[in-house]
Amino acid sequence: MLPEERVAAGGSGVDGVDHPVRWGMGDALLGTLLTIVVPAVVVLPVLAATGRDQLRGIPLWAVALLQVPLWAGLLGAPLWSSFTKGRRSLAADFGLRMRWSDVPLGLAAGLGAQVLLLVLVAALYRVLGIDIDKVGTSAQELTAAATDVVGVVLLVAIVAVAAPVFEELFYRGLWLRAVERRWGKGWAVAVSSLVFGAIHFQIYDFPALVGFGIVAGVLTVRTGRLGPAIWAHVAFNLTAVVSLLAGLA
Repeated sequence: MLPEERVAAGGSGVDGVDHPVRWGMGDALLGTLLTIVVPAVVVLPVLAATGRDQLRGIPLWAVALLQVPLWAGLLGAPLWSSFTKGRRSLAADFGLRMRWSDVPLGLAAGLGAQVLLLVLVAALYRVLGIDIDKVGTSAQELTAAATDVVGVVLLVAIVAVAAPVFEELFYRGLWLRAVERRWGKGWAVAVSSLVFGAIHFQIYDFPALVGFGIVAGVLTVRTGRLGPAIWAHVAFNLTAVVSLLAGLA
């Protein structure tokens, strides 16, 4: 049995002590609720104070600051679950580990997913009569705010560094493993992908987001760690950002 498989099956945490695992879908659901409520609690006063009715058009540094409550929820839920109900280790509980081989595997999977899903979603929307230009509008608005070098650095930090780590830990870590413990790997990939797609609240991007979630989920259950999914997420997001920046240049 591989080390990853031994950890998934059970075992001691970072302190060498066997801890009973009591986290599950309730913790994933509560964490999801917090990632919706906490950012709203922060954003609404900001909108009221600035007299805005939406976040569109705010500087990129402000966007980055407003991501902090979201990231706090995405990181906080797995931390709380692991240290109060698990093995007290994000690696042991949720597979937050990486090998050098995960880098090329993940980058290739993320780039391939971006290209393939673009083709598939375009074909689907053509059949349904949906304008393909409606896909990625949120990413386009975010990229358009990167008007200088500092903005580009912030953009890359948000979408290609922070988002892959925090989102993979939460969706392919806590969510996927919580479902897997109850219903098995197939349902774990499916449910975590649907939650990942839905929580972005971008209806036209939903098929592509679910599709990427499936790719990341399969990578996770096949390897037993989050490294490949994190690097796939980096490639998936960075490919979109680079293409959008190139279009603005």
